[in-house]
Amino acid sequence: MTVDGERTEFSLQRKLEARLWDDYRKRGKGRSPYITSLNSYLDQTYRGLFETYRELMLEGKVITPLKVKSRYFGVDEKSKTLKEFIDYHNATMYTSIKAGTRKNYFSTERCIDQFLKEKYKVEDIQLKKLDYSFIMDFEQYLRSYRISTRRACNNNGVMKHMERLKKMSRLAVRLGWVTKDPSKITN
Repeated sequence: MTVDGERTEFSLQRKLEARLWDDYRKRGKGRSPYITSLNSYLDQTYRGLFETYRELMLEGKVITPLKVKSRYFGVDEKSKTLKEFIDYHNATMYTSIKAGTRKNYFSTERCIDQFLKEKYKVEDIQLKKLDYSFIMDFEQYLRSYRISTRRACNNNGVMKHMERLKKMSRLAVRLGWVTKDPSKITN
């Protein structure tokens, strides 16, 4: 990637034989399913990098290829994780919510931790990667969620966990940690 004459490189973790690469068009040659998928992935990556570039421009940042790369891959200073946000929420709301409510937020945090480990096989996730499908998957997970000998949550329990997650996601938007509320459907 090149920005104003400065260059940085990164791998998209895809392989292709050199004879199947069109260096002029910067695309794979042919119409095989793999080539079609690769070219589609390249288009998606280009769009994502361009959107990242535009975000940095709108923020008035000095734009370098390294900053675009860092923002695109979610490792820049603005990119926060879900656990960082939950920790922030629980620390800042500590004095404004009662002990019983705090206990409930910690319970929701445990459910989210288990969900991330079981569904995504990760310890944490970037906040900007949260979307409506994440919210829906979490709800379905809660309906079958079991800790040791406890039963899955009943409907009321599921709705309470969802209410707390949605409240936190709205706070993340108001604080500017994410640009859109993942609990809302966007057209």
